[in-house]
Amino acid sequence: MSTPRRLPVVATRRFERALDALLDHYDGLRHLHPDAGSRALRLIDLVEGELAPLLAAQPDIGRPAQLSVNQGETEKNWLNRLAPLTARRRLQAREWLLGDFWILYYRSASAVYLASARHEREAEYR
Repeated sequence: MSTPRRLPVVATRRFERALDALLDHYDGLRHLHPDAGSRALRLIDLVEGELAPLLAAQPDIGRPAQLSVNQGETEKNWLNRLAPLTARRRLQAREWLLGDFWILYYRSASAVYLASARHEREAEYR
């Protein structure tokens, strides 16, 4: 019995910007609550330690992404730019709730692409 092939997990620049934006947001709340950034820091720990190995082994762990609900203008523009890539690589948009945060990723036959992140109470991805 052969072991299932593990897919490479690629963090896109958009994903990194989304994490930076989350950290900046929580950092701006520290004057109201000293522990405001602990959830975001926990997310970073999960991304750095557990997320990639889990998605590499089980790339379909999340649910199909509901990208058409409450899309902002930047989300629509981003999806329009992504459409040609989706057609060629047969990318499947998926999202997975990791703690308090949704992780948006795309799965292809050859890799998993981390695309964005948002708090579960946010309406759209960054």
